[in-house]
Amino acid sequence: MAQNNLAEAVPLTPEPQQRPNIEQPQRQAQPQLNPQQHPNSHKLPVSKFEKCLLTACGLVLAVMMVCVVSSKIALTNAQHSLQSVNSQVTTVQNHNTNDQQQINELQSRSRLDKIAKKQGLSLENARIRNVNK
Repeated sequence: MAQNNLAEAVPLTPEPQQRPNIEQPQRQAQPQLNPQQHPNSHKLPVSKFEKCLLTACGLVLAVMMVCVVSSKIALTNAQHSLQSVNSQVTTVQNHNTNDQQQINELQSRSRLDKIAKKQGLSLENARIRNVNK
């Protein structure tokens, strides 16, 4: 029954919508109430204390908004500087790792043996002493 396409949306207005081909009797216009006719609808006066309180609260709110925006800007700047320092640290660590690898390659036993043979030096195990610190 819900899918038979016969349902219509019901308007929320007090006056029903007119269908194009259906005649309906004319309703009499209802008198609209003016706000001045209600005897209980008068506004209360606002005291000076309430005005001062509202002004102070508005100023405090404005100052807090400015503080939030400035702290967000400071946080963004601090994150940017932290990111740049981290990238510099990574660069230095990579450079140190490369240098340490180069040192280990230059100190390798096979390289030192090749250089010694080119210079005509030989290695005698009897003359080697181990020194511990």
